[in-house]
Amino acid sequence: MERRTPITSQATIQAYVVGIAPEVNGRVVDVPVSDNSRVKAGQVLFRIDPEQFEIAVREAESRLGRVGQEIGVSTANVDAAQARLVEANATLDNTREQANRSAELLKKGAVTAQRAELDATRLKEMQATVLAAEADLRRAREELGPAGNDNPQIQEALAALGRAQLDVIRSTVKAPSDGVVTNLQLSIGSFATAGKNAITFIDTQTLWITAAFKENSLENVAPGNKAEILFDALPGKLYPATVESVGLGVAQGSVDPETGLPKVSNENGWIRTPQSFPVRLILQGERPKGVRYGAQAHVVIYTGEHPVTNLVGQVWMNVLKYLTYLN
Repeated sequence: MERRTPITSQATIQAYVVGIAPEVNGRVVDVPVSDNSRVKAGQVLFRIDPEQFEIAVREAESRLGRVGQEIGVSTANVDAAQARLVEANATLDNTREQANRSAELLKKGAVTAQRAELDATRLKEMQATVLAAEADLRRAREELGPAGNDNPQIQEALAALGRAQLDVIRSTVKAPSDGVVTNLQLSIGSFATAGKNAITFIDTQTLWITAAFKENSLENVAPGNKAEILFDALPGKLYPATVESVGLGVAQGSVDPETGLPKVSNENGWIRTPQSFPVRLILQGERPKGVRYGAQAHVVIYTGEHPVTNLVGQVWMNVLKYLTYLN
């Protein structure tokens, strides 16, 4: 019987229980939900005073404006340095031409050596001026950096503004999915800490049943097996379900957490009590109303076409569905 159509009374409704924690620190100014209230995905759970974050946004916007002005000044400096270099190169060309002319005329005796030497000196000075202008242009370009949004100063200012704007958004904490707020301990005036749970939230979009079966009854249990569930909270009706998975292990508890010493079982006798393993089941069809997280249930699994044991399981579950009225 247990190997073909296992039955257990050790089953409970399970759901994802989430600790909702803010991502920013601050004083709570609004809690528009109440304890054990149902909420929709995206519904506001609580708000943190956004003033400090809005101030940070304004500061970041101001910083971005200043960076733009600084880049404007740097751009003007580049333009000026480039103009000086163009002018210096033009003057250098004229000076070089004059120095070459003086050198040729000196060979012909048409100018004095002093004049030729003076023009050569001016050429060297102008060459130095061009080198200095080139250095000034390089320095101005380095200070300016890449153009547009590729400029590191712009990127840094935009990143700071983005962080500040994100903090404003994060000051309003919303429900991640449809669910229930429970064990609400948050009130206006409380100080919320980033990363610290402020609200307990039960996700009602994903519910399943975890049933404990003895290990010697799991031989034929496999994902896809049909099952029936009887909830203590809903006597008189059986609900169809399907096996989703079978647990592969349970905690052994073989070490004392305080001493670190191993625990040794003192069971005597020829037959030990079988270990129980969890089986996860999913309800078929619409979710029944009235079942809550942690609610208890009876479960029968039909592992195949076994007329006799399946009939026994069906009869037993039908007896239980009326007996639960007496609980």
